[in-house]
This record gives sequence, C-alpha cells and structure tokens, in this order.
Amino acid sequence: MAIRVFQALLFIIGITWAFTLSQAHLNQVQIPGFLVALSISWWLTPEIRSRAMRLGLVDKPGEERRIHKIAVPRLGGVAIYISIILTLTIMIAITGRFPRQGGLAGIAVGGTLVFVLGLLDDLESLPAKVKLLVQILAGCAAYSLGVRIKSIPIPMNMNVDLGFLHIQGGMPIELGMWSLPLTVFWLVGVANAVNLIDGMDGLAAGVSAISSLTIWAVAMAVNINQPYAALIAAVLAGALLGFLRWNFNPARIFLGDSGAYLAGFILGAVSITGVLKGATAVTLIVPTFMLVLLILFFPLLDTSWAIVRRVIKRKSIFAPDAEHIHHRLLQTGLSQKNVAYLIYGVSAILGLIAAHLVNQEGYFLTLGLSVLAMAIFFAEVLNRHRQRRNSLRQLASGQLAEDPEND
Repeated sequence: MAIRVFQALLFIIGITWAFTLSQAHLNQVQIPGFLVALSISWWLTPEIRSRAMRLGLVDKPGEERRIHKIAVPRLGGVAIYISIILTLTIMIAITGRFPRQGGLAGIAVGGTLVFVLGLLDDLESLPAKVKLLVQILAGCAAYSLGVRIKSIPIPMNMNVDLGFLHIQGGMPIELGMWSLPLTVFWLVGVANAVNLIDGMDGLAAGVSAISSLTIWAVAMAVNINQPYAALIAAVLAGALLGFLRWNFNPARIFLGDSGAYLAGFILGAVSITGVLKGATAVTLIVPTFMLVLLILFFPLLDTSWAIVRRVIKRKSIFAPDAEHIHHRLLQTGLSQKNVAYLIYGVSAILGLIAAHLVNQEGYFLTLGLSVLAMAIFFAEVLNRHRQRRNSLRQLASGQLAEDPEND
C-alpha cells in the first residue's frame, strides 16, 4: 500500500507542477515529465511482468552467455514505451503545444518502429538481416521528420591544418550528401549498442538512464531555443529509472530487444537534436561529437570491441558471445551488483565531464544527486516493507507449525 501511495504522489506532483507551468513552453516541464514517467513506469512494470509470466514470455537460462539462473520475463520495453508515449502526450496536452520542430515526430515514429521490431523479436526471434533493414527504415523515417546530422559545430579556438584536412575554428563541418547515411548509421549503431550491453541485470537500463540525465543537462545549455530534446531525455530517464526498480539485480524483468532498441534509438536521436544540432561554436570548447562520445562512451566502446573481436575471429558481427566488458568483469569475481555500480560510476564521471565542458556540471550534479537520494530513500522504504512482510510470513508459518490441529 505504501508503494502505491509513493507512486501516486510522484504522479500527482508531476501533473500539478506541469499545470502550474501550463502557460509556458515545453522548456520548463522536464522535471514534471521525469516524475510522471517515473511513476507510470514504476507502477506499470510489475503489471507487464505478471502478464508476461502468465503467457510464458520469458528468457530461460541455458546458454553460456546468459547469466541469470531462472526464467525471467523479457517484455520490459512495453512498460517503457507506454510510459514515454503517455507522459509526452500528457505534457503536450497540459501545455497545449505540439512542437513542430526539434525532431519529436521523428523520434516518435522511428522509436515506435524499432520498439515494434524489438517486440516481435522478443516474441519470436527474427533474422538479423530483417532487424537491420527495419532499423534502417526507422532511421530514414526519423531523418525525414527532422532528426538530422547536417553539420558538426567546431569551437572558435580550434584550428587544424594537416594539409589533407583543414578545420577552421567557428566554421561547422557541413555534411551535405553524407547527412542521411551518417544519421541513419548513428541511430542504428546506438540502438544496437544499447542492445549489446543488455546482458546483465540493470546494466543497459542504468547506463541509458545516466546517459539520458547527461543529455538532459547538456541540452539545456547547448539547445536553449529547441528544448524538446531535453524533455524527451528527461522522460526517458524517468521511464528507465522506474523500470530499473524491477530490473536491478536480482532482475524480475528484462528490457528485451523492444526496450533496448527503443532506449538506444531515443538516445541516438536526442544526442543529435539536443547536442549536435543545437550547439554553436561559442558555447563549446570541444567538438560536439566529443560530447556525444563521452555521454555514450560505454555502449559505444563495448560495441566497437565486440565488432573488432568477432571480425578477428572471422565470426558474424551479429553472433552473440560471452566476452563483453561486463562478462570480463564478472570473471574477475565481482558480483553483478558491483559490476553495475562500477560501470554506473564510470558513466557518471564521463557524463559529468561532458556537462562540465558546457558549464552544466552543477545542473548535472543536482539531477544525479537528486535521483540517487530518491533511489536510496525508496530502496530503504522497500527493504523495510519487504522485511516486515517476510517477518509476518515467518510468524504465520511458525504459528501454523505449532498449532496441534495442523498435525
């Protein structure tokens, strides 16, 4: 009962906060959106889990690369997708403003396509070539609706002349005809990168949540005139953190391909619209692609390493294995929780560096520490609730065992 009260309280606070800002633009409802998405995801995830268990839609242990020892539902992406769509719909309805710019439509359409693709793959495994084709179509759809890497801003103080390569400070690198393939490559790459690191309880969801918080903070600095990326990043962070309550070790539900593809695609898209697209040379001291690499460092590193490793071994780059970074850390004797904490910490430090480069380290720390305090508080409440429930069960069992009528 206490948990339901907390969930309802978060939802009411978010809605009330949004209503007080109803005459403002969407650049002021990031925190309300975060709270609403958090409450919906936290409430909805166990409901999805129960239905997946009844339908037998679970990941069963058995393969060498699988870490879990029991069957676990794999439809967590359904809860995240519903939380994101519902929250954005609520925020737009409250403010009465549908952004025609900023790529929101592209993110919604492309994200829906990769979500449906992942869901079908969760229900019945699809060929790798089919998945890649649909992901490319989703990237093209997002591009056609405004999610585009047109140029890469260069800081004023950066001048490079290598003969074959000349970069003038303050002059963006125009991509021209390379805009479409580079955008699609990036969106597909990040979506698959997040899916590849989804091999341990809470890893993909936690790292993606930290990346979302970082993009939220960075986008508030470099994309002031088009704040929709910050809102989407905030909503994604809330949905992932609400889901992480049930996904952290020991996980009771997995992201599945639907959740991993969705989170990765949205991260790739908001890194374009919120970091690359809105930055100016004056606001930066490093190229924007460096900011993006810092924000998404772990999934990109793990994916790059996996591709190189499989090419060297002459295996398909789509072939799964048990040699990802988290597998290697587990082999050192660390527990799943400690591996997750270690990777979370590295991701957070890199996020802080990215935020510092645009003078947003204070905002990022405020967001991060607030989320951490909230997580610790709710974890303590949940632990006490669980301990009290277990004590009552043990007491009831003891009374039944001592009752002579039950002999």
